[in-house]
Amino acid sequence: MYDFDDVNPKKNENEEQEQEYIEGSPEEEKSEPFEDEASIEMEAKVISAEEAEGEQAEPLEEQEEQAETQEEAKEEMPRPSVREYHYEEKVKKTPKKKKGWAKFIAGCLIVSIAGGSSIGAGYGAVQHYFQKESGVQSTNVTDTEKISFLTDGLSTVDIVKKVKPSVVSVSTTVTGTAKYFGKYAVPYESEGAGSGVIFYSDDSKVAIATNNHVIEGASSIFVTFEGNINVSAKVIGTKSESDLAVLSVSWDDLKAAGITSVATATFGDSDALEVGEYVIAIGNAMGMGLSATDGIISMKEQTINVDGNALKVLQTSAAINSGNSGGALVNSKGEVIGINTAKYNSSMAEGMGYAIPSNYIKPIVEELLESGTQPKPYIGITGTSITEENASLYKLPVGALIMEVTENGPAANAGLQVGDVITQYDGKTVMDMDTLVELVNGTEIGKTVDVHAVRDGQKSIDLKIKIGDKNA
Repeated sequence: MYDFDDVNPKKNENEEQEQEYIEGSPEEEKSEPFEDEASIEMEAKVISAEEAEGEQAEPLEEQEEQAETQEEAKEEMPRPSVREYHYEEKVKKTPKKKKGWAKFIAGCLIVSIAGGSSIGAGYGAVQHYFQKESGVQSTNVTDTEKISFLTDGLSTVDIVKKVKPSVVSVSTTVTGTAKYFGKYAVPYESEGAGSGVIFYSDDSKVAIATNNHVIEGASSIFVTFEGNINVSAKVIGTKSESDLAVLSVSWDDLKAAGITSVATATFGDSDALEVGEYVIAIGNAMGMGLSATDGIISMKEQTINVDGNALKVLQTSAAINSGNSGGALVNSKGEVIGINTAKYNSSMAEGMGYAIPSNYIKPIVEELLESGTQPKPYIGITGTSITEENASLYKLPVGALIMEVTENGPAANAGLQVGDVITQYDGKTVMDMDTLVELVNGTEIGKTVDVHAVRDGQKSIDLKIKIGDKNA
């Protein structure tokens, strides 16, 4: 119920007059109050017609005086109108709002519609209005117009423009011989595609970081710079357990191809990353040339397996596809904070890509650049673990099950085959694949070791393997 005293100060006076009128009125007037002027006039006409039938009509002047008297009495008499009273109870006058607030709300709507990087401009427009109205001192908001919520000062376009010139496409050719039915040798040639990041340049060469699996086994390597210029590259060094490699391109070859300058990438601090931070992946996706995708850091410390090596990597929702390997994962400052290396390959998963962190990459590629390939002991197999839990299920002994044997590698030359289970290495028990990898890594290159294995789940074999250098 509204407070009428605030809206209609004359209400109390009207109520008193109304009460007096009702108490002093005849009973028939209480039950049949006049509702409006039209009803009053109608009643007057009816009475006049009845009197005209029984009596002589009064002179015209007396009728007019009588009508005026009735009108005056009607104005003086405080008879309430039901319609007016109902209106008074329903309607409450609302004080007018100040125009300043309406304009301020309109200004806020302008800001919200502008959104994003235009917030500074919208705020400035509202502030400018109030400076005119109230004489508020001006404030410089120029800097806020340059700030982007996602990129700490750089737009996505700026980031790609800054980093893309330092990313290259890598194409490889691999040749070999495939054996069919154990005796037919057929030569083959295959091509591969990947990416790389330029991280160093001096007077004689340009150095490029990439993944080891991009260039492993390649008989020829070409690097494609922006503008689709292909230049031959060579391997300076690799570190397979880290899945990293360094390529070099000579300035003589670059100048001969018409390239007079290159851009080098800046490595950022991967330890400072936060989950949810904005990132962009740049690389030669699907071998179709350099492209960019974006996402966030999904996890900072994830462990994956690449070519039998366990790697601690960054997980990102940025799309990583074939050909992106070796490319750059970039933060909002335009710094490379990772080398894209793998993705979760399953129709059940989406947005699960992986990159080697920059703080892990930097010392390795710098060492490879300075010293070349680092020796890496290997026997040339890929395998999995047969643990106590599944040994009885597969009717195999506990050890390392060989899944693949590298052609012309130490294990192949010694006579090991796919399906063999290595149970002892250099006199030490092999409990699983991780144990075997650890033992091999601790062996001097060139040393010959005794290996005991089980073939077909029952036949024991003893072999001698000469440890090779995977990076030779």
